[in-house]
Amino acid sequence: MIPPRLIDFLDAPPVSHDPGVSDREADVGGTRWALVEYSPGSGRHDWCDTPHSGYVVSGAITYAFEDDGDPLVVREGEAFALPSEPRHRGTNRGAEPARLFIMDALPGG
Repeated sequence: MIPPRLIDFLDAPPVSHDPGVSDREADVGGTRWALVEYSPGSGRHDWCDTPHSGYVVSGAITYAFEDDGDPLVVREGEAFALPSEPRHRGTNRGAEPARLFIMDALPGG
């Protein structure tokens, strides 16, 4: 059980995995919680096979799938769940930043 605690993302240093995409991450009981921001036109270059659950705080994110399935467009106020397969990658196709709150397994977890 996780004891009550404050998770302050503002104190977490930003981590950039791709140009224009940054995360502020915290380990919460073995789960990665992250605030992720995609600047307009930015996206992930590599396919991801980590399952994610999340919520779009502002803007919109489009997830493409490696199997060429229909893209998933998630807008402000909507939540999403992505399985490990088919692999996915997100892109911000909008004119404003896309801000997401994401939870997923920590690497090696």
